[in-house]
Amino acid sequence: MKKWFTMSMGEALLPRFKLTTENRNYLLSWAMVTHIEASKDFLSLQFICEIGMVQLASDESMEALFGSMEAERVHCICGELLACRIMPVE
Repeated sequence: MKKWFTMSMGEALLPRFKLTTENRNYLLSWAMVTHIEASKDFLSLQFICEIGMVQLASDESMEALFGSMEAERVHCICGELLACRIMPVE
């Protein structure tokens, strides 16, 4: 099962992307996403956005997700498949 979906190079970029969790669906603004970082092995990834700090973890590399986030080409992240945690940012 795919854990995230990206836009093709020819498709128009969207101002938002969807993050799904076990309990909620979020539409997050690319303009509000900051501090994207990943572990050296890309098994954990985190970013800050309007809902707080989003932390993702996987047993498979998320290097492709990291690169797609850099290019703002992510359409949807299935957080329920990536051990998603959302923490408030002070």
